[in-house]
Amino acid sequence: MNVAKRPGSLANRPRWQEEILARGGLYLVGGSVRDHFLLGEEKDLDFLVTGVSADDLVALLERHGRVEVVGRAFGVIRFRPAGGDETIDVALPRREVSTGVGHRDFLVESDPALPVEADLARRDFTINAMARDARTGDLIDPFGGREDVVARRLRMVFPGAFREDPLRILRAVQFAARFGLTIDPETLAAMREDAALASTVSPERVQEELTKLLTRAEKPSVGLRIARDTGLLRVLFPELAKTEGVEQPAEWHLHDVLEHSFRACDAAPRESLAVRLAALLHDTGKADRRAEIDDERLGRKRVVFYGHEEVSREDARALLGRLRYPHALVDRVDALIAAHMFDYQPEWSDAAVRRLVARVGRDAIGDLIALRRADQIGSGVPRDLAKTDGLAARVQAEFARQSALTVRDLAVDGGDVMRVLGIAPGPVVGRVLVRLLDEVLEDPTRNDRERLLARIAEVGPDESAESARH
Repeated sequence: MNVAKRPGSLANRPRWQEEILARGGLYLVGGSVRDHFLLGEEKDLDFLVTGVSADDLVALLERHGRVEVVGRAFGVIRFRPAGGDETIDVALPRREVSTGVGHRDFLVESDPALPVEADLARRDFTINAMARDARTGDLIDPFGGREDVVARRLRMVFPGAFREDPLRILRAVQFAARFGLTIDPETLAAMREDAALASTVSPERVQEELTKLLTRAEKPSVGLRIARDTGLLRVLFPELAKTEGVEQPAEWHLHDVLEHSFRACDAAPRESLAVRLAALLHDTGKADRRAEIDDERLGRKRVVFYGHEEVSREDARALLGRLRYPHALVDRVDALIAAHMFDYQPEWSDAAVRRLVARVGRDAIGDLIALRRADQIGSGVPRDLAKTDGLAARVQAEFARQSALTVRDLAVDGGDVMRVLGIAPGPVVGRVLVRLLDEVLEDPTRNDRERLLARIAEVGPDESAESARH
């Protein structure tokens, strides 16, 4: 056993920890210990308790805060100490015995008499199979996790780890990208051999790991390339995998569609899951819409991808829907992909800029511009970045001028339309407001209440007649 001493955050223990230590063992485990060594921080505190029965542990913790027992079989407690705002996982040692090939095919047994080493032996990677004794500060490291941390190496705890739980393959992908780890050859070979079993993992867990990869890794491409090389991409994300080897015109792209998508995802802002997903999926339709046409101007054939954004939207909705992402997020990604081919030119009038914002939405225009920048950077030939930055500046200028960009910004509302025209709620109200907004987008000085009230009386009958024809 490798043991190292570390004094630290457990030196001044709260009362609930003292009571556990008076009756058994208490250990900081898993990601808490890993993140201390990898990142120099301990964010999520996970504890393991030995020598205390399940009922006694629940009763003890209930005296000090709120307790929730979770899991299919007892063994994990969510504990929020009184007066605190963080939830701590407190678990008993467990045995997990695989009963099939699925991620959920496990018999879980908790046993307070098990030593901490037995619990660590069931974990996925050596960097997660370390514990720190709350009583002494000693590091308990039976599988060499500390050495792997120093080497920046990701290594499975035991052969068959991925067959036992295929979710671990996804975790390996996102750990490698998040922490800058190299997967050791034996572990990588096992991931490749067992990649097909990832199809048994629940959609919600796949979603969770993909989200961690996209929002916690500076460069998700590190993990995405591992997913490609192990076959995991074909198993879980076929809409993306089909773009491998789809070449693009060299004057616009240095990479095939898949590599471009990886690089665009890296260039998208990490704080926006919607933009990173859109960057990753915005060009999947190119695999279906690639064609060569005769270009008389160039005197040769030219590769085109007409309408690829529509196929990409369908792919994105299928993939994200399959992974049970929230509808609002799916809709946002869909809208970004649908609009990503907009053709901004510096000679656009201010009215044209306002119309773009109005069409995309005030809340979404920043994401669309971020997607365009990521798309350009991911191409390898980002010649139009200055134009995109210029558009961003012009949009901000319109925001600063408080220009009317939606019907909600107009100096009149639906109630005014109904009152002036003497009509009930219906489609005419919306048609009139849209007509007024179009005029205000052209000239913001027209957003004057008296003038718009007069315009309602003028355009209302026309819109009523148009609505009647439909």
